[in-house]
Amino acid sequence: MSTPLRVRLFHGAWTRNEDGHWTFQRKPSDLGYTVLVKPTEMLADLETISRDRYRLPLETHLSMAYHPPEWLLEPEGTRTPPTTLTTNKAVQEMMELRTWFTELKLCVTSGAEEVANYQFLTNTTFSIGGATFVFSGMEETELAMSKEVLEEIFNEQEKVVMYRAHLEI
Repeated sequence: MSTPLRVRLFHGAWTRNEDGHWTFQRKPSDLGYTVLVKPTEMLADLETISRDRYRLPLETHLSMAYHPPEWLLEPEGTRTPPTTLTTNKAVQEMMELRTWFTELKLCVTSGAEEVANYQFLTNTTFSIGGATFVFSGMEETELAMSKEVLEEIFNEQEKVVMYRAHLEI
């Protein structure tokens, strides 16, 4: 049986400044949590831990990511995008890093708009129907639309796609 490791959990949103440096902005009310994570945990287990700690319903979209130590990110440093946990293998790699890097912080972004913004900043591939899109660094253009109407019409997953498409236009 493997010994659980302490991991710091924070809730907020990733930002990338004009120079390309990434930072995680915690929500003002979030002081973080220390959670015990087994090295054998799966992605679904980490999602459950995050949802439990931050009381996020299953329909709320979330993204979990971390930044390795800055010296490990050479030569780009904090210009390197965060590592997003999307597979069990990515969780395993994070836990291997955590065995010797005790300051590792797992950053949770939640909500359709914030997750879509993070995906936009990291140029994550996304799909609408049968079409798959990848955009790289297009400039953001503001469009006039009624956010309230969108929130009434679409569920959380559909809102992620809508917000992401909006950012790409």
